[in-house]
Amino acid sequence: MRRFLFSAGLCLAITVGTGCMYHAPVMPPGGLLFTSVSAPIDTRMDHKPVHRNYGESSSLSVLMLFAFGDASVTRAAENGRLSTIDNVEYSYLNVLYIYQQFTIRAYGPDQARAGQ
Repeated sequence: MRRFLFSAGLCLAITVGTGCMYHAPVMPPGGLLFTSVSAPIDTRMDHKPVHRNYGESSSLSVLMLFAFGDASVTRAAENGRLSTIDNVEYSYLNVLYIYQQFTIRAYGPDQARAGQ
């Protein structure tokens, strides 16, 4: 039993310590069983306007075996039809490492629709 607990603890430490975690300037606390957090990617907020216009892009992971999606800032700007990006945030959802979702949200003025 002791050998099993040591092996399980070692596997957990390797999994958590391999860099498979999200990294950003702001790191909200995470949970082992469930995590749902949002935070800014950029912490420099000097005279940045607040916009309602945004675009999102996401990537998903299932069972830590399959991962797919495009969580790039460029894709988020395209999805929101933004020509300029003023602020970027992320959100991360994790359920027992069975299902994980990482979402980027880019904010900016709606130049593409303003010309219509």
